[in-house]
Amino acid sequence: MEKIKSVISFIDNLLEKFRRVFLNILTVLFLMLLSFGFIYSLSSLFESDKVETADQILYLEPNGMIVDKAITINGPFEEFEVFGNSSNQIELENFLKVIKNAGTDDNLKAIYLNVDGLSAYYTSALKIADALFEARENGKEIIAFTSGLGTTGYLMASQATEIILEKDSYESVLPFGFSRVRQYQKDFFENIKVDMNVYAAGDFKSGPEGYTRNDMSETDKLAWLEFVTPVWEKYKSKMETGRGFDSGKIQYIGDHYHLLTDGNGGDNNETALEIGLVDKLMSKQELRNYMIEKYGSEEEYERPEGISGIEYLTTLKDEDISNKQKKVQEKNKIAIIHVEGAIVTGNIGVDTAGSGDIVKNINKARDDENVKGIVLRVNSPGGDVYASSMITNALEEFQATGRPVITSMGDIAASGGVWVTTTSEEIWAEETTLTGSIGVYSIIPDFSPLEKWVGMNYDGVSMTKAGDIYDLRKGMNEELDKQFRENTEKIYKDFVTKVANNREMDFAKVLKFAGGRIWRGDTALELGLVDKLGTLDDAIDSMATKLELEDYKVFSYNNEVEFEDYLNLMAQDILPVQIQDLLSKISGLNRMFLAEKDRYVVVYCFDCGFRNFE
Repeated sequence: MEKIKSVISFIDNLLEKFRRVFLNILTVLFLMLLSFGFIYSLSSLFESDKVETADQILYLEPNGMIVDKAITINGPFEEFEVFGNSSNQIELENFLKVIKNAGTDDNLKAIYLNVDGLSAYYTSALKIADALFEARENGKEIIAFTSGLGTTGYLMASQATEIILEKDSYESVLPFGFSRVRQYQKDFFENIKVDMNVYAAGDFKSGPEGYTRNDMSETDKLAWLEFVTPVWEKYKSKMETGRGFDSGKIQYIGDHYHLLTDGNGGDNNETALEIGLVDKLMSKQELRNYMIEKYGSEEEYERPEGISGIEYLTTLKDEDISNKQKKVQEKNKIAIIHVEGAIVTGNIGVDTAGSGDIVKNINKARDDENVKGIVLRVNSPGGDVYASSMITNALEEFQATGRPVITSMGDIAASGGVWVTTTSEEIWAEETTLTGSIGVYSIIPDFSPLEKWVGMNYDGVSMTKAGDIYDLRKGMNEELDKQFRENTEKIYKDFVTKVANNREMDFAKVLKFAGGRIWRGDTALELGLVDKLGTLDDAIDSMATKLELEDYKVFSYNNEVEFEDYLNLMAQDILPVQIQDLLSKISGLNRMFLAEKDRYVVVYCFDCGFRNFE
């Protein structure tokens, strides 16, 4: 017995020592990470503001999504990157600032450009293309390298002085324009005996069509083609100018590509070279040797010495700040409130405009007497009605203090993205902004036919008739159906009324161009949906003029994401694409089970089957 106790005691002591060693190792690692972070942060304080850039290559290799305002991580390992962060968001203003300054920087030999990992909507992509073309016109050599590009990626790369395609790649360059192809599941739900009850207000409200049709509606085709055709014309013109093509060549390539590939044995890369889409085919090793021969000795056996986009941004002073803002007056502040992503209740996240955090930011501005006005920057396809209303309610409280709100629309400000602008004194949009989509829909799935088919039934008693009627477990009924339909119509009427009141138009007039139809910014101006065309800077200037401010400060609140949420984002990044796609579909399905207050949706389904061959 004593021997057994001795053995148990020995094992217990061994495990205790192991536990201590294990915890100590973890503690040491944690402290090392903190120490390295502290040393790095401390050293950065004493670094020269100006990083040496003489005789270097600017390596511009963005990887992520272009946004107006990137999220920041609120946690123990908070990152302070200014060009982008590991949530894969890149602020457009910073990206353009790098390109424009590099274009006139005599210290830089050239710009190496790789936009394979960059995603951008139309308006942002066109601005980036213009900035690259301007840099090229200023005499800066731009070498673009790619493993494969679609329409928007090629738009940007086509502004380079030279495009090199990786010859071993199977992706090639395919600037074939835009398409809107989505999955239609009406028969699917009928086959699995699930009734999809859809309530849509607006003939052009195409978001729920995937549940109600087996093909694309004529109204969706009409609205989409009317919106995107002029955008495609802009893309083609800039591609052809960048490549020195005759007018019409890009369209010809897209329409006859299957014939142009004849004789190349299916080699798209050779075809791209033959028809002039690219200048050279090279392996990465050949590219390395080419760059070394062209620009000098290699750095770390990789490529010529250079500076990254992030490093280069840190060298730039605020020289481009207008004279009006050089003398900063803290008593005169203009707050930019960002509505970036789908509008939902809760917190701000990647591609998510959480109304809870946005309202907090508006309230901070309200309580700061030095904030003289708000510029609402909207880059959103919309979202749920309740969340949108929370934002407008907070804006109205701010305006009740006698201070103005002006809206600036970015790439997209549709549906709920319009709803949140309906308190603004002035609305600005870009020429290619996707706006409109003034409509409402809700989707209520009824699984009772499927459950009955598999032998599952619900039954019971209720103290009131309403308690029985409003129990969806027993399936849709006439009373419920009527209420959902009437509520959807009521919200639609409220939406149109809000727009009409804001635009000082008759309800009937707004109703004519509502209906869930999308419009480009320039068409929205003609219709009176917006007041002026211009950038965010134009809207800020307008606010300063309205307030008669000469010295003022423009600032925005950080879009902070909790560390736990950030870890979830990191986990998603390492998941296989197939799993991410599945989770995306599940997330979309979850929207059908919204809480009662979130059930009605004002959103333009911008990503429903949308492709630009990227």
